[in-house]
Amino acid sequence: MIATLEKAQLSADELIEALCELTELSSQQQLLTSHVAMLDDTVALLLKQKADHFLRSDVQRSLRCGILLEYLSALTQDDQHCALALLAQANAYALGGLGEYARAVTLYDRAAQLYQANEKIIEQARAQVGKIFSLGFLGRYDEAFATGAWASQIFAEHGEWRRLAELTANLAILHGRRGADAEALALLEESCTYFVRAKQEMEAFLPSIDQNRAIFLRNLGRFEASIAASQRAWKLLDRLGQKAEACRAQQNLALTYFMLGRYNDALELLDKARDIFVADGRLSDALVVDLYISDCLLQLRRFVEVLEKCSNVCQRAAQSGDRFGMGQALLNEAIAYAGLRRYEEALSSIQEAKHCFAQEKNLVWIAYADLERGAVLYRQGDFQESIAVCAHCVDVFALHQLPVKQVQACTMAARSATALGEAEAAYRWVAKAQEIEESHRLPALEYQIHHLLGTLATQTGATAQALAEYEQAIEELEHLRGQMMIEFRAAFLEDKEGIYEDMVELCLTLDRPLTGLAYAERAKSRALLELLASRVDVSLRARHEEDLPLVEEIGQLRAERDRLSRRWESAQGAAHIRASAAPDEALQNRLIALEKEITALWYKLLIRNADYARDAAFWQVHTEPVQHYLAPTEVVVEYFVVHGELVAFLVTAAWVRAYRLPGVLRKSQQVMQLFNLNLKSVLRSTPAQVERLTRNAQGLLQQLYQGLVAPFAQLLEAYDHLIVVPHGQLHYLPFHALYDGQSYLLEKIKLSYLPGSSILRYCTKNKTKGEGMVALGHSFDGLLPYAQQEAQTVASIIGGAAIVDDEATPQRFAEATATCRIVHLAAHGNFRPDNPLFSGIALAGGWLTTLDVFSLRLQASLVTLSACQTGRNVVSGGDELLGLMRAFLNAGAASLVTTLWAVEDRSTARLMETFYQTLMNGATKAEALRQAQLDFALGRGGRPIFGGRVASPQFHCQSASENVVRTLDRVEMDENTRLLYAHPYFWAPFMLVGDAGDL
Repeated sequence: MIATLEKAQLSADELIEALCELTELSSQQQLLTSHVAMLDDTVALLLKQKADHFLRSDVQRSLRCGILLEYLSALTQDDQHCALALLAQANAYALGGLGEYARAVTLYDRAAQLYQANEKIIEQARAQVGKIFSLGFLGRYDEAFATGAWASQIFAEHGEWRRLAELTANLAILHGRRGADAEALALLEESCTYFVRAKQEMEAFLPSIDQNRAIFLRNLGRFEASIAASQRAWKLLDRLGQKAEACRAQQNLALTYFMLGRYNDALELLDKARDIFVADGRLSDALVVDLYISDCLLQLRRFVEVLEKCSNVCQRAAQSGDRFGMGQALLNEAIAYAGLRRYEEALSSIQEAKHCFAQEKNLVWIAYADLERGAVLYRQGDFQESIAVCAHCVDVFALHQLPVKQVQACTMAARSATALGEAEAAYRWVAKAQEIEESHRLPALEYQIHHLLGTLATQTGATAQALAEYEQAIEELEHLRGQMMIEFRAAFLEDKEGIYEDMVELCLTLDRPLTGLAYAERAKSRALLELLASRVDVSLRARHEEDLPLVEEIGQLRAERDRLSRRWESAQGAAHIRASAAPDEALQNRLIALEKEITALWYKLLIRNADYARDAAFWQVHTEPVQHYLAPTEVVVEYFVVHGELVAFLVTAAWVRAYRLPGVLRKSQQVMQLFNLNLKSVLRSTPAQVERLTRNAQGLLQQLYQGLVAPFAQLLEAYDHLIVVPHGQLHYLPFHALYDGQSYLLEKIKLSYLPGSSILRYCTKNKTKGEGMVALGHSFDGLLPYAQQEAQTVASIIGGAAIVDDEATPQRFAEATATCRIVHLAAHGNFRPDNPLFSGIALAGGWLTTLDVFSLRLQASLVTLSACQTGRNVVSGGDELLGLMRAFLNAGAASLVTTLWAVEDRSTARLMETFYQTLMNGATKAEALRQAQLDFALGRGGRPIFGGRVASPQFHCQSASENVVRTLDRVEMDENTRLLYAHPYFWAPFMLVGDAGDL
């Protein structure tokens, strides 16, 4: 190629195109050397234009053009060619997203010096335009404005209107960075007049003007105009092929969506922009996007992720000297620390952020930091100081015409005044916030204003107004929540449950239990209900062609995770066999990192396909009154925590009543801790000791019964089926094992459980679809010898297929269970409180995790998960239960039999045999499980299952990090064994969730 070109006579245009076709710098330099005679101003200017062209689409090629220009200037020995090379490189470092602003300033100054030495005053001024932008990023504002004033005068005197327009636009950006958005917008409009005077075609400049206009309009609260400006810029840049700048327009639009509470739309645009920046090597731009993503994640309460992102941004900002970017990252870091209740660290980060902003003399962002300090002071109970700080912030934000921040500061001051009981002052602050908010429509703040007004109305006895304000607050909050991807909704509610609690409390005060129950339901397990009601697809599949690479990447990471997981389990086993051996910490860390990466990519896939978040009908919450689905013999007890105190709603087909249970919640939590210690003691005790532990457990369960059931126990006597809807930590309690001093609750009544009573409708609807049954059993490398036999026994009782050990793979499970009416799974289970998405059941060749189950579609009336801790869940915001149970209900199971703690292999097999025999004799699911549990609780369980005697029954207590195998002394299957198995440890972990009726 080079030899051919050397012989050819090329025009300047052809030479530039030939240079661009070459990929190696050495080849490009060789071509220039061979055509040195034609290297003149025309060639140099054309190469500079190429650098400018690539600046907005491929910054690395733009930088190479600048380096090539420098080589050209060395060949020509021309100062002006050298100045062009310096400008091209400086632009790449500063304007192209490489973030090396100090280096860019040096290059701009060198170019200006060359022009000055050659008495090229206009060119010298031109060299300062990009420098002003860089100085702003370095916080050298005084120098930037002084340079801008000098260059503006030169351009005006010489009629360089286009250059004056560009310079004025850059000065507008600097004013915007300092929070002076009104001045910035005025300068931006002034720059447009200069473009007109220059008689320039505006199309090339309009995108940049509109992008900056969108920023200033957003900060001034003019959101619709901001969105329109961003969309104009985006469309035009996309048409011009300037993908990097189009990404910036998307980024700007995302931030406006964020301000309006459209978090899903914002995250979708930011994710796409970040991918393009990374692919283009614009790591500085990608980190800026990370900072904006962290803004969204803060609202979704994903604080740990925010800390990780902000740490990366701080490191990069420190390297590039970007104090402003560092200050922003530190401020987000502080908000994350505050969300984690690490207040001292939050205040420290706020102080560091203020120092960064002070160095830039940025009064607005200092006020932003102070506002967050006011929020921390409020959380620490220093209400008076919080009011003083927020009042100062209100004045600063008013001076700079920043309505969103004004509302935030007024609202925070109102909260502190309310906490102090200063109702009059609180009303003044809220009124001011409401006046500003009503003219700008800020959903993320509107619900807070109505909540405050409701609180104040309650305090003054204006109950009708309080009801209206709380209703409006909840309406706005649910609207906001409905605009985000469904898996983000639980965490979003974590710090907002007080609104529902206030409403329920008011309803109880007004003796409106039915209304109170409705609002309690609106606060519980909403994401699961929405999954069931709207059939939102959260599976790991590509909905569109653009999803395919993402799904493929997730698949590769999951395969790697399964491989490493098997290594980890082997390392764990070795550690227990040899006391000196320790599990591989590096392997464990790699596993955790892989799981975090898989989770993030799954969320990314779901964000891309969350079209439902734009559907107004979807966010409107409709509770499903459980009374319509109750038989006359059924009663629901739904617990709800209101400001630390427990309320029990009793619901039948005919009536709803509410019982306040003062002091019960705290006492129950203490007793539950003692009960858990009792359970753990069983594993290391002899049969005689277990008998004493049984009596101790009954005493603890009696205390729980007295607080949680006794207040309305007489009412339950008229019913034969109790549906328990727990709340908070009560999800970990086996209500069927509560003891009244004479008998367990399950001796008196059948029990089943629901995450929320509204879910009963969907469980009932799903129960009649499938046909046949399948039982899978996996012995976990021989540690659970009865699991395989359990599956075979269950299959023989019901007349279905048994798939055991090496055949029992996750893939086979998915294939075999798709159309079955009954699904039984006997295996080792693992609850992962750190990441419930990877709670799972060990099968041959890998784990069946929560993430896998979300991709299943079942038609089962009953799914039995006969494994350890399959009913354990992370209780997230809005009482959302994150774990296997939620995933199986979403997959279509009408009911589940799950376990609350680690279960013993042999006794579980026996209990399951009784359960299915009773079920096949015509009992309902609830009655069958009840009878199986009563066999143990009343000392009838524990007889041989497969014939003969078992000399050493084994207990397998599984956790995320260990497999403890304990062997009791030699025990025969006699009265001692039956007494042993009467302890709740062996029968109480099993619970029926969902439909409790016939198969």
